[in-house]
Amino acid sequence: MKQLLLTGYEPFDNYSVNPSGELAKALDGKRLGSYLVTGVVLPLDYSEILSNLQEALNKGSPSVVLCCGQADRGSITFERLAVNAVSTARHDNKGRVPESDLIVPDGPAAYFSSIDPHPLVKRLQEEGIPALVSYHAGTYGCNWLLYNVLHMINQHRLDARATFMHVPPLPTQAIEKNNMALPTMPLDTVVKALRTIAPLLAKS
Repeated sequence: MKQLLLTGYEPFDNYSVNPSGELAKALDGKRLGSYLVTGVVLPLDYSEILSNLQEALNKGSPSVVLCCGQADRGSITFERLAVNAVSTARHDNKGRVPESDLIVPDGPAAYFSSIDPHPLVKRLQEEGIPALVSYHAGTYGCNWLLYNVLHMINQHRLDARATFMHVPPLPTQAIEKNNMALPTMPLDTVVKALRTIAPLLAKS
């Protein structure tokens, strides 16, 4: 059976939970269409993320890498681009910042995700799940991770395709921060979204 590596992040920004990490835990070891899922929760720690990611890539030889993170948007969003830039002002969970605003100093300015997001978005909208194509993943851990994943695949000529999916916060997070205007989506809906697009991941 083909392998799908699904990554999420640990909580950040003083939340007690991260929907992307909960998604990775919920689907770890499960079958998603024709894929067997390996779910990995990554630390939001620039010094550790890549070693954890490399270990996961080496262990399973996935044909699809779907990285996930939280964004305060009302829709699931698939990132089309990863740019070679990172904020040196925003700290990770260990209080560290990158030494350079370039993710890979001698790397290309950007990579396109190797899974076309448009068919995925179309299918989710048909299913009644809000979804969009995004052209900028920010300059924090999410863009940093997608760029590094695509760079690894390119440099090591791995037989894998990758993209990044941002998911909205969970309803409990709005309550936790007493921010009832925060866009949210139940975890069950996000799981349903992944099951819906699974057949397209090899084709899009």
